Amino acid sequence: MDFSFKSLIIVITLLCINFTNTTATDRVKEAHVGETTNELILSLYQKAKLQDYGLSFQAFAKGLTGYLNLLNKGEIKNTRILSIVDFSQPSTNKRLYIIDIKRGVLLMNTLVAHGRNSGTLYADNFSNILNSKQSSCGFFKASETYFGKYGLSLKLDGLQKNINNKARERAIVIHPAKYVSETFVQQNGYLGRSFGCPALSYKDHKQVINTIKGGSVFFIYSNKNTSSDDKLDEIPNNALELLSNYTSSTPSMMERDIPSPKHEVRGELKMKS
Repeated sequence: MDFSFKSLIIVITLLCINFTNTTATDRVKEAHVGETTNELILSLYQKAKLQDYGLSFQAFAKGLTGYLNLLNKGEIKNTRILSIVDFSQPSTNKRLYIIDIKRGVLLMNTLVAHGRNSGTLYADNFSNILNSKQSSCGFFKASETYFGKYGLSLKLDGLQKNINNKARERAIVIHPAKYVSETFVQQNGYLGRSFGCPALSYKDHKQVINTIKGGSVFFIYSNKNTSSDDKLDEIPNNALELLSNYTSSTPSMMERDIPSPKHEVRGELKMKS
C-alpha cells in the first residue's frame, strides 16, 4: 500500500468520524429544541387555562403546530389570533376557542354548529365535496366579511388540498343562525346543524367575526378525522424563534383580570356545569 493511498484512507476515516459526531450533535440539538418547543406549547396551553375550558392539549398542540407552519410561510395576516373548533366534543359544549397567541389569553369560548350530515350530537363524518352538507376539518384562513341573508358573515379559505380547499366553492362560511343557542340545546338535547358551516349564535357572531377576520388561522379539529398534512403536522425548526416573537411574558391588563372558569370571561364564556 503506497503512501498516497494510506493518506486517502486516513482522510476518509477522519471525515466519517467527524460526520458521525456532527450528526450525533445535531440530533441532540434537535431533540433539545423539540423538547423545549413542546414545553413552550404546554406553557402557553396552561397560561391560557384551556384545559379548564375543555380544550384538549392534543387539539391545541395540533392547532398551534399548523399555526406556526403557516406563520413561518408568511400565510397569516392576522397573526395574533388562533381559533380552534374542537369537534371531538359534543355540540352541547362550547367548543369554539378564540385564543390570543400574543398574550396567551382565551378571548372567547362559545357554541358552534357542525354540518347536519356530519352527525347529530357529535360530528363524526367530514367532507370536502359540494352539497355533502358535512363539515370539513383542518386549517382555514378567516378572510373577508360580507352581509348575507343571515347578517354579518365571514368567508373561509380552506388551506389543505383534498381536505377543505373547496370551502369557497361550497360556500362554507361563518354566519349566525337561530338554531345555535342554549335554548335550542335545552329543548332538543343537541345543537342545531348547518349545511356544513361553523355557524354561531346571534349573540356572539359579531364579536367572533370582528376578532378573527382579516386572515387569522381558523382550525377545525376532530379525533375522528385521520387526514394528515405533512406540511402542517411537523413543528418547524424555527418554532422557538416564532413563539418567542409572537408571545409575551408580560401580563397585560386582560390577562391579569381574566376570571376563573366558573365566571364569564367574555361574551358567553361561562363554563359548562
